[in-house]
Amino acid sequence: MPIDPYAALNAMLRAEAARFAPPVRQNEPVRPAQPVASDNHEQEQNTAAPADPAA
Repeated sequence: MPIDPYAALNAMLRAEAARFAPPVRQNEPVRPAQPVASDNHEQEQNTAAPADPAA
């Protein structure tokens, strides 16, 4: 089967262009913004008094 020179050239050009193109950005689901004050307050309550293993 003969090789199509234009298809081969097109494939080579696409490969070279892909080397220099920036990476494709992946679409990630956007997380809603969480209120900072309530998160910090909950973390302080959870970490302020660690469980005493001797009790």
